[in-house]
Amino acid sequence: MSVSGRVSWPPEAPVWTFLWELVDGDSEAIAFRDVRFRGKKVLHKASTPMIRVRYDSGAGPYKDPLSIGNMQGPVKVYEHNQGGFRHLTVESYHRIGRYHLINRWFFRTDGHILPQMHSAGLQHPSTHQHHVYWRFDFDIEGAANNLALAHLHATSDWGYGPGWLPLRQETWQVTASADAWSVINKQSGAGYVINRGPFDRPSDAFEPADMYVVAYHGPEDLKGRLGTAHAAGIFAHINNEDIDGKDLVFWYIAHLHHHYHGPEFEWHACGPLLWAHRL
Repeated sequence: MSVSGRVSWPPEAPVWTFLWELVDGDSEAIAFRDVRFRGKKVLHKASTPMIRVRYDSGAGPYKDPLSIGNMQGPVKVYEHNQGGFRHLTVESYHRIGRYHLINRWFFRTDGHILPQMHSAGLQHPSTHQHHVYWRFDFDIEGAANNLALAHLHATSDWGYGPGWLPLRQETWQVTASADAWSVINKQSGAGYVINRGPFDRPSDAFEPADMYVVAYHGPEDLKGRLGTAHAAGIFAHINNEDIDGKDLVFWYIAHLHHHYHGPEFEWHACGPLLWAHRL
C-alpha cells in the first residue's frame, strides 16, 4: 500500500513545503515532490532509485531496491536540533537479506539538504562497496533556465567565478576532474552547491562516475527500474543534448567502502551535501 504525507515546516513559520511518498510497486525509497524553500521551487522530485553492491569475493553483484515491500515500520518525520540548526528529518528503514538500511533526509532551516544512506550488516563475509544513486530533478525557481556547473581544479573564470565551468551538454564526471558541482537558475544565480560527503570514497571500475547530468525527459524517470546489478544504465540517457538553460536532472553517486574485519554490526553512512545559495 502506498504511503504519503505533506510537510509545511516549521509549523509556526514554514520555510519548507513538499510532498513525500512511497508508491507501491516503485523502488526508489522516499520520493520528495514539489520541494519549495521559502516559497521558491527548488526540486520537482528527489529520490534514491538505485543501490548497487559489489563484493571483492566475487559474490553478486546485487541491485538493492528500497521499496514498500522491504520497509520496516512507518516513515518517520520528526524535528531535531544539531550544530545550532533546526532540522526536519524524513526517514525510512529497510531490510534486504542481512542488510539494514536507513534512508534519511535532513532539511535544514537555512535551506541546506543532507540526504544520507546508513547501512549495517553483511550479506557475505567479504569487503564490498555500496554504490548509492540519488536522482535530483532540480527546478530552481522553475524548470526552465537552469544550468549545471562543475568546480574544476583551476583558476579560470567562465563567468561564474574562478573554477566554475558551465556544463552545457549532458555529461558525467569524477572528482579527479571536479571537486564540487552546482545547479543554479541562470537569471538569479540562486541554487545549490553539491559537495561530496565526508565518507564518500572515489569511484571505481564498477561505477566509474561520481555524477551524471542529463536533460529531463519524463519517460526516463523509471522510479527504481533503471539499471541492473551489473550496470546503472544512466549512460543510455547521455546523448549530448543541450542542457544550458534547460530542465535538467542531476545524479549523484556515493561510493561507500565497507572493509570486512570479521563478524560485526556497525553502521556506515554516505551521501552528498547540498548547500543553498542565494535562496
